[in-house]
Amino acid sequence: MIRLKKLGHVQLRVADLERSKAFYRDVLGFRVAEQDPKHGDLFMTLGEDFHTLDFSQHPSPETGQGPSRPLGVAHIAFQVSSYQALREAYCTLLERGVPIDRAMDHVNQRSIYFLDPDGNRLEIYYEMPGALQRFPEGRGDQNFELAVTRAGEALPDWLSERWPAS
Repeated sequence: MIRLKKLGHVQLRVADLERSKAFYRDVLGFRVAEQDPKHGDLFMTLGEDFHTLDFSQHPSPETGQGPSRPLGVAHIAFQVSSYQALREAYCTLLERGVPIDRAMDHVNQRSIYFLDPDGNRLEIYYEMPGALQRFPEGRGDQNFELAVTRAGEALPDWLSERWPAS
């Protein structure tokens, strides 16, 4: 069994990014942790975590439909308490026959992505200690693909690294 620390964040595809920002900030008390004008994502937090909500502008807000991106929940993310726990989660998923379809280095966290039995996208991630303090102006939406493997294959090298290095 994977030992999750907490529900980390929810990513929402929205029809109007500025309207959503105003609502979550002014009505619910969230604050902006990062807004990336180049890529468009908006990260908001309630406290010490880098983000609780991740908003992205839907490409076709008038219809709410896209080839693979409807309005609404994009993924649900669960945080683990250590990098070792992320490695164990990776191994557990493969042992249980759950394919990992993506792994990412988001600079402040490393993540694995997979689908639940109903096709809902889930993420398990480890966030480096003090991420919000290390990136007070945001991280510039830097995302780097990491290698993934299938059951029976050797684990990717990035899972054996000491991370973060400093």
